Amino acid sequence: MSTEHEYTEGMKKHLRKQRLRKAKKKMRPNTASRGPRQRDWEQFADDEWDSEGFYEDERVMPRGTNQRLKAVEEMAKKAIQKEGEEVEIDESDLPPGTELGVVVEAVGEHCTVRLEGQDLDCTVRRSLLVEETTFTSVVAAGDQVAVLINELGEGVVEKVMPRSGVLSRIHRAGSALRKIIAANVDRVLIVASWQKPAFWPELVDRYLIAAQRSELEVVICVNKIDLVEDQHELEEALKPYRDLGYHVLLTSAETGVGIQPLSELLTGSQTVFAGLSGVGKSSLLSQVEPGLELRALTVGDSGANKNQGRHTTTMASLYPLAEGGAVIDTPGIRTFGLALLEPRDLASFYPEIVEASVNCAFSGCLHTHEPDCGVKEGVSVGDISQVRYDSYTKILDGLG
Repeated sequence: MSTEHEYTEGMKKHLRKQRLRKAKKKMRPNTASRGPRQRDWEQFADDEWDSEGFYEDERVMPRGTNQRLKAVEEMAKKAIQKEGEEVEIDESDLPPGTELGVVVEAVGEHCTVRLEGQDLDCTVRRSLLVEETTFTSVVAAGDQVAVLINELGEGVVEKVMPRSGVLSRIHRAGSALRKIIAANVDRVLIVASWQKPAFWPELVDRYLIAAQRSELEVVICVNKIDLVEDQHELEEALKPYRDLGYHVLLTSAETGVGIQPLSELLTGSQTVFAGLSGVGKSSLLSQVEPGLELRALTVGDSGANKNQGRHTTTMASLYPLAEGGAVIDTPGIRTFGLALLEPRDLASFYPEIVEASVNCAFSGCLHTHEPDCGVKEGVSVGDISQVRYDSYTKILDGLG
């Protein structure tokens, strides 16, 4: 049982960040460079070189980049399918001599792990760093890991336990690698603001799709409602989501509106806060748990960064809640790429489009340029939100 002092010290983000900043200088990539595969060509008899399949001008090469990327892509697709499944960790799954902990923060091969209420700076075993994975990093906030503590009190992550409830985004366009935002979460709190920065439905929809793929509960939190000038405009913007059954929570970190319902929602579960820079994720969390001492900056009112947020959270960080449960606060983003999603599968994440598509003349209709499209008809008569349809087409264009 941790003392109140240990709990308070463990919550101070700036102490952990100072240690992990120093660790950044020693960062190594996730995968080490590998030389070409070796093959003993002497095993072939002389007459085998002339057999079918070998040509005089053929260049014998090791497995190429395209094949490797394809293998990683297939691995990633299988991983995504399993990330919604519940995982139970048994003591027998731990390597001998290790303890089970939770990653609080991670940078490259260094991470902070919480073990029985205390935080320990750890390195990741090199053998894990060179394993072929579908992620850009070995560990992420929320991961359960097996830690070996040596005689000097230093921790080494020996094993990353199976994950569930993963929120991730694509590393970069054209890549099969994903960047983990948070692991082992029960819920995604999509934090948007009404103004400064303005409510962005397309980004909300991207998060909804990512959460649905991992079978995560979703709550849409619209912050800064103290800036609302036209209540009707707010309700019209949120109506499509409420009509679809999504839980929409209105908050203001400035005035305290919605903080109590938010606190009750977070208690007893593990939730990741996700959204644009400047929407007030850290400010809301500070209202829910005042002892966190999180830093927040105001959104610019002029210049190139007018109405745009600035990064105050630089890495995903896990915080325990005094009433039970935990929150993973994440850096704000301006883009959120969906990993390994085929254009033909996108519509399945829009329930209203699925319902209207039964009236399409063509079974493979993408609901953009095709004639006799039930979805476009639904948009024209107001049965489908124009804003939601616009976000669908924009996301679809990016998947091509």
